Amino acid sequence: MKNRYLSMVFLGAMGVCNHSAYATSTTLQSMSDSELSATTGQALMSLSYIAPNDAANLERQRSGGEQGVGFYKLGLEAKLELNANIRNLQLGCGGTNGTGGCDIDIKNLSLSGLNDGVEAGSTNPSEGSPTFSNGRASTSAEITNPFIEFAIKNPNSASTREFVGLRLSAEKINALLTAGITNNATPSTTDGIQSLSGYMQIANTTGHVYTKESTFGLGNSNCLPRGTGCESIGGKIQTILGGKYFRSLPSDSGTTGITVPSLKVDFTLPAFTVNGTRQTQAVAEHVSAKIPWLPIAAAGGCPAEYAASCAAANSQIAGVNFSNDKLRVLLTEDGNSTTWTGSCLSLVICLVTNSNFAMAAGSSITDLNVDITFKQALSMIHNIPLTGTGGYLSLQKQALQWPGANSDDIAQKGWWMSFAQPVQLGYLQAQNKVDISAVLPQVASFATTALLAGDRIDVSGLGDSWTALTNGVLSKQLNINLSNSPAATLTLENQQLRNQKVPTNCYGSLSFC
Repeated sequence: MKNRYLSMVFLGAMGVCNHSAYATSTTLQSMSDSELSATTGQALMSLSYIAPNDAANLERQRSGGEQGVGFYKLGLEAKLELNANIRNLQLGCGGTNGTGGCDIDIKNLSLSGLNDGVEAGSTNPSEGSPTFSNGRASTSAEITNPFIEFAIKNPNSASTREFVGLRLSAEKINALLTAGITNNATPSTTDGIQSLSGYMQIANTTGHVYTKESTFGLGNSNCLPRGTGCESIGGKIQTILGGKYFRSLPSDSGTTGITVPSLKVDFTLPAFTVNGTRQTQAVAEHVSAKIPWLPIAAAGGCPAEYAASCAAANSQIAGVNFSNDKLRVLLTEDGNSTTWTGSCLSLVICLVTNSNFAMAAGSSITDLNVDITFKQALSMIHNIPLTGTGGYLSLQKQALQWPGANSDDIAQKGWWMSFAQPVQLGYLQAQNKVDISAVLPQVASFATTALLAGDRIDVSGLGDSWTALTNGVLSKQLNINLSNSPAATLTLENQQLRNQKVPTNCYGSLSFC
């Protein structure tokens, strides 16, 4: 009875269709073959296939790739708008990549439209955290042509055919993706990106930091001027008795050190890639910074070749007290000596082997290059703008290079999140001053090398001799050029960035909803 009833339904439907076609046949127009071939249309759904031996099959071409994998793609030819909040996204916990962790673990994930506002106090949107003129919750991400793709091993063999991967993606994504609620000063275990398996390029950008004020030249009593890891400074001087050498003594001998003021330091962050399984940290190496003029005494005149940087530095050190800065130095006959036996300074009386030395106004260290390694917990990177880029989320049982992926984007087994184009983090500024004390021993070594290679410091006058004899403070202007020195190395870790404040994706006063 059931089949008979269905037959009657189909016959009735066919009759209605035939009758309708007959009733409107006078409005139908015939088309020639050429007219038909010129007609185009678009289906809502599309289906494509990349065979294992196709030129577009990147997995076949890569070294070590699987030769027998085909890719089936089912796409939606449409533009979707989406605004979403996910409290806790955890994928691949335990399983194939080991217990005690997740392939992807992101707390408080939000997806919205791109920001269109400028943060208060900033004239450039890239310099501040993202803001929205009408609230973030009123915007939507634009996802163009989303699709689902399957990786099938041995697709032409029914007996050995095997499913090896699944990918969710889109041709284009315009959106602001944020991870976390609060821009903390330290890494968080309950907010933001805890673990990421995937591929994300970070575009090159620029930024600046302000350094902490510190004291330079407090050498260890066992240090030589060229010793590693100490801040003792050495050089050569011209005395009444001829050429001599000196090195600064430690603080317990009377050295108070040289004040290094807080300064603005510009840097360039080269492009780098976060790429791997269960990553918790982004590492950028060879971040270059240069300090053209580092004042080590009160402001003085600016030489023409350093006019701009010297003037800028002088404006920043107004109010810094350099008056107590002093190096207690030991005089010696041999700049390369490991014994550092003291020698006389004055022709009048051979009693002075130690003397006090201070930097006169206008003293500086110039052309100091710094090579920075920047290490940042992923939980402290919150704002990821996607400006027309493609991206995907995939799951695979073996390493795969999905169609269209970058040459170094090899999705590893387990869950994988990838972004096709470099992410623009914008102009970077550290919220707090950074400690550069680790650089100072290197600078001391470079300064010593430069002073030993340069002209002698002239203290041959009777006035200087008398000052030394009476335990006064010799004051000389020194401009120590380090342009021929290697770059000092510095590691900055987990710096709170000003442009990583997270805009709420909720109406009202809620921070997450």
